[in-house]
Amino acid sequence: MDIQYKTIIIYSVSNDQSKRSFEEELEKYGLERVGTQDIFALPLEEYRTKVQAFKAYLRAYSRKHLDSQDTVLFVESRMNENRTLTTMLQTDLMRDNE
Repeated sequence: MDIQYKTIIIYSVSNDQSKRSFEEELEKYGLERVGTQDIFALPLEEYRTKVQAFKAYLRAYSRKHLDSQDTVLFVESRMNENRTLTTMLQTDLMRDNE
C-alpha cells in the first residue's frame, strides 16, 4: 500500500512582520493559502518534500523567528492508494517535541 501525504499548517502569529515572513517561507516550499484564514496547505500533486524533514525545518524556523505565544499546528493527513483519508496527525510545532 502506497501511502500519500498532504500537509496543512494552521497558525496564529501576533507580530504582522513575523507573520508575513512565515507566510513567505510557507509559499517558498509550495504551500498555498486556503481561503482567507491563517491556513496553508500542500496539495498532494505538489508534494515534493519528505514530510518529517519539512516538519523539523518548520519547527526550527518557528521557534527561532516567532514568539513563544504564537501557535503553529502541523497537520499531516495520511491516505491510502485510493486517496481515502486514513489518519490525521497534529503536532504543535511551538510546544511538542518529537
